[in-house]
Amino acid sequence: MSLPKPKRNQIAAGVAVAVAVAVVGGLAWGFARQIALARQMRMEEQRLEQFVAAEQARHEELVGRAGYVRSDEYVEYWARAEAKMARPGEVAVVVLADEIEEPAGEVAPTLTPEPETQSFWARLRGMFLRRSGR
Repeated sequence: MSLPKPKRNQIAAGVAVAVAVAVVGGLAWGFARQIALARQMRMEEQRLEQFVAAEQARHEELVGRAGYVRSDEYVEYWARAEAKMARPGEVAVVVLADEIEEPAGEVAPTLTPEPETQSFWARLRGMFLRRSGR
């Protein structure tokens, strides 16, 4: 038993269907890639819009600060706070930070030994001997 031989128009129909499937598949694949690219572009656009909004807010803050820095109020603040200046007739008071707070209980004062006075040459010799390991 032999298989029937396909007719020419059947072969042509099969080739046409295969070409149509390939074309439709290629178009569908290209369309899907365009959709994915559009989605990526939308996400990038949203990210950039947020960035631009943040930078615009920063710009507005800097413009406001620049206006304040140009004002006489800022100049006076800077002169008093930063440069420690005073107007004629005023006395500038500089508050020093507390160096050491005293402990709550009584503490006996510690005696600080008086430094020995050595000549320059004696100190130099001592430094040299300590460094050389002698």
